[in-house]
Amino acid sequence: MIGILFATQMEAQPFLDRGVPGGVVVEIQDEMGLETARIYTEKLVEKGCTTIINAGVCGALNNRLVRGGVYRVSMVSTEELKAAVNVGIGMGLKRLVSVEEPVFDPKRKKELSKYGELVDMEGYAVARVCEAHDIPCILIKGVTDFGDGNGKDDIQKHITPVSETVAEAIFQCLETPASDEKAAPSGLWKKLHSFTKVEHTVFSLPLLFAGAWIGAGGMPSVKALLLITLAGVGARTFGMAANRIFDKNIDAENPRTKNRELASGTLSVAQGYGVAGVGLVLYVAACWLLGPLVLKLALFPLIPLTVYSLLKRFTPLCHYGIGVCLAVAPMAAFIAVTNSVQFPPALILLALFAFFWMSGFDIIYALLDIDFDRAHGIRSVPAALGARGAQLVAAVTHLMAFAALVLLWIPTDSIWATLALLISAGAFGAAYLQRIPIPVRFFPISAIAGIAGALVVLLG
Repeated sequence: MIGILFATQMEAQPFLDRGVPGGVVVEIQDEMGLETARIYTEKLVEKGCTTIINAGVCGALNNRLVRGGVYRVSMVSTEELKAAVNVGIGMGLKRLVSVEEPVFDPKRKKELSKYGELVDMEGYAVARVCEAHDIPCILIKGVTDFGDGNGKDDIQKHITPVSETVAEAIFQCLETPASDEKAAPSGLWKKLHSFTKVEHTVFSLPLLFAGAWIGAGGMPSVKALLLITLAGVGARTFGMAANRIFDKNIDAENPRTKNRELASGTLSVAQGYGVAGVGLVLYVAACWLLGPLVLKLALFPLIPLTVYSLLKRFTPLCHYGIGVCLAVAPMAAFIAVTNSVQFPPALILLALFAFFWMSGFDIIYALLDIDFDRAHGIRSVPAALGARGAQLVAAVTHLMAFAALVLLWIPTDSIWATLALLISAGAFGAAYLQRIPIPVRFFPISAIAGIAGALVVLLG
């Protein structure tokens, strides 16, 4: 069943006049605002809706958009930019900023235009509820005004014709058979994918390959790379599952994480252990195939992978635990290729880069939970030092990472390695742009910094 939320009767009327299709439920807010939108979206969820469309009019934050144009939204954030929700992928989609008060001031419009192209008063709340319940969210917005001094008059003048265009867009969306099926995958496979987040292996694979590259003095054998990849995926799966198991009760209390699979009960703890077991088997099997020395040392990477998620209970330096996990990756790959623990200076520099790179980004990511951590006794740098102090610590940590990367780059004469160094520098800088939501700074910006850093080795 599909739920459609409108902010006002005027926005909903053109759609209602055409007749509500079967399998569609419509809710119309009794007043404007994010909190009201949240309440009405929850009502749609309670009625059993598995996809929610928030449709209506909006303002444009730049004059390149067309009045009367209807746009799908890719990402929505709040005016305070504490977080953002991704709601769509595709060409031509726009970013939306949701506000508590209408925008009719050019100065305020200019500031908001740094973060999005559209502005409304409900989209973010709808997207957050959908994210919490793990159901697809579609935001369809038609432009009535340009957030300036004429905004109030423009809304009254254009709301009806623009709402008619929005209604047409909704029916086109409802008539696309594949959209519903693709937007709402379900079942155990989806839950396991969300639980393991295998795509985040992108953090470690480039470092593994770079370590192998240093060990082989160039391109390692395809067999070695495949086994190293298998070991990396297995170790990452084991570490993620262990983290989720240990943090199940903490996650259940945190509004940001309460819908994680173990915390919400969508996966059982036994299934979590099962995932950890599968990851462990893959890792050990790959280590066995890589040779006796690798198998003998296989336990050592598992120790930080198991322990790092427990550190937040004891020390605000817990972020450096995940840094250790990433630092081990290139050294392990080096051993896999060389069967030696005689580490050259380049490998040590790469490990230091990995350690400081990920530790700094984990501090930034922890800014999302600063209030929760303080209230529940969770140790973190943001909870201990505040947002400003934490970002200063992260910046110093990242300077150390970049210093190690520069030392890796100096002996090279490759223009491609230089380009990778500059890309990594740009990504590190972007991590401190306040207009970029923290989740985006953690992924994909942190991944870009790390991958580019590994490419300094691979291309140099």
